[in-house]
Amino acid sequence: MLPFLLISLVAATPDAPPPLELEALLAEVSTRAPQIQAQQAAAEVARSRIGVEGAWEDPTVELMAESIPLRGGEDAPMPMLTWRFTQPLNVFGRRGLAKEAARAQLQAEQARTRRVGWDVRTQAVAVFLELWMNQEMRALLDRQIATLERMKDAAKARYVAGMMMGHHDFLRAQAELAAMEAEKASLDSEREAMAAMLNALRGRPLGEPVGEIVLPGRGPLPDVEALLARAEERPELEAMRWMRAEMETRRTLAQRMYLPMPMVSGFYEQRTGGMPDSVGGIVGLTVPLWWFDRQRNEVRMAEAMVQRAQRDLEAMEVMTRTDLRMAWSRARAADLTLQALEDTALPRMRETVAASESAYVSGSADFLSLLEATMARLRLEADRLQAVVRREVARYELERLLGASIAPEEKP
Repeated sequence: MLPFLLISLVAATPDAPPPLELEALLAEVSTRAPQIQAQQAAAEVARSRIGVEGAWEDPTVELMAESIPLRGGEDAPMPMLTWRFTQPLNVFGRRGLAKEAARAQLQAEQARTRRVGWDVRTQAVAVFLELWMNQEMRALLDRQIATLERMKDAAKARYVAGMMMGHHDFLRAQAELAAMEAEKASLDSEREAMAAMLNALRGRPLGEPVGEIVLPGRGPLPDVEALLARAEERPELEAMRWMRAEMETRRTLAQRMYLPMPMVSGFYEQRTGGMPDSVGGIVGLTVPLWWFDRQRNEVRMAEAMVQRAQRDLEAMEVMTRTDLRMAWSRARAADLTLQALEDTALPRMRETVAASESAYVSGSADFLSLLEATMARLRLEADRLQAVVRREVARYELERLLGASIAPEEKP
């Protein structure tokens, strides 16, 4: 009963943060990361711009007083007040084109929002994996320290038994133990910095403790050709396609500026001296007389911007396929390294260390051989952790490039 009670108390300790899983982390980052919130605000600015672009120009209201006599007399003219209302008409599709260009800006901004979301999630994944590696390296050092403690005890027993080399073995084991304790302290310091970065991405206080990192199951790498077939999904390409659409719309809008701008006016003449009041109206047109000085240059600039957007899009399409191949190659190389370490190298090395430790305890092997074997195992274990991190970072880089998940869809 007492052990169960102790376990329950430890589990209920408020100071122990809950384990952190990758899926929960990414869900939190997607809604609370400061970078995403800033980009969403930028998208809202672009949405508001739609109502501004192509808006009607304000009308003008005029009051004109005329025929005001400077001297009196029977033949003096009667004063008259003229009230005039003038409204420019933004017609010939110019208003609709301006709004269409603003909508294209909004779509491009939303594509950038998707890009920022995947960039932030990728950054969170990298920090998450570094924290996991830090955690596993600390556990690995604990196991290595336990091995060295046994080696130190065996060396001490040799010394007590009268073997003078046991004293040197004992001192060497103490030196290695001190070095590993220092490395553990360094790992603790690094963990604090990485936990602060992860909390910043989660929108949490920087000093909030982060629980045990739980690595998700290892998913398979997709086929590279299947990835290349999805290259068009990249958010940058979507943003550039909308930028090209905006430039094409603005080119058409610049061409429409060759056309006159009509205006309509209405006026009311208020007469004095018993004369009847009157009303009237005016229809006017602007004359695009200086088209060579403005409109033609605007069309030329719009054409250049369309060409630039098209070239940027073509270059990004090429780079997307190249980036996908490189990320897939890095993930594949790390996967092969990981497979070789887990299937062959590490099991053999663990057997070697166990055999060397037994031989040293029995007196048939020297300390240096055992120490070399344990350090070689430590290096291979560290290589395995690094391979896991490289593989998962490269795998998630594939998702970042596409802006979409590459996990196989679950069949219902």
